Amino acid sequence: MSYHIIPPIHSPNVLPPSLQTPNLSNEAPNPTLLPTSIIDTFQFIFLIRKPVAAIPSLYRCFIPPLSALTADTTLDPSELGYRELRILFNYLRNRDGGRAPLVIDADDLLADPEGILRPLCSKLGLSYSSSMLSWPTAEDHNFAFSLFEKYAGYHEDALNSTGLVPKGKGVKDQLLLSREEQNDQWNLKYGKEGMQVIRSAVDACQDDYEYLRPFRMLA
Repeated sequence: MSYHIIPPIHSPNVLPPSLQTPNLSNEAPNPTLLPTSIIDTFQFIFLIRKPVAAIPSLYRCFIPPLSALTADTTLDPSELGYRELRILFNYLRNRDGGRAPLVIDADDLLADPEGILRPLCSKLGLSYSSSMLSWPTAEDHNFAFSLFEKYAGYHEDALNSTGLVPKGKGVKDQLLLSREEQNDQWNLKYGKEGMQVIRSAVDACQDDYEYLRPFRMLA
């Protein structure tokens, strides 16, 4: 997650002296807490999602019953990572000799899983297999639970799923609601305070999402 390698606004970016190297080019300064020698070993893939869908879903993790698992009761907009993802994206995209990051929008992935994963595999030099779209066995689930045990409560829907099922590009949901309709829906489901928290966070992240979306891979 970009949030964990990009310092917050109020904190300076300081690498340990042992990892610092002089910038001998005209490149923009490295905005992360990782040295470029490590960054250059990765092919970054960014999965983005509309804030109007992502943040209400995340908010559930801070209220019962999921808050009993997450042990957290406060959604902090500064920790949502959209700002940091945009900063990291721009740095990687403009870096001389670096690998351009790949961007996938969750809506596109859910609308046409194979149509997104097949070209993604091609870009990564991997062989696509339809088995990538499903994880129905107990072994699959036990493996996933073992990896995400530390983050109990945050990934329950994914952990309890059995695969990616195309939802179709014509699906209509709350994303098409007006701002007022969204607020009314969140107020009904989470109360006035919850609605205000969600709306504030959605508004704070929307510009960064809209900036990244045009760079997404298409089926």
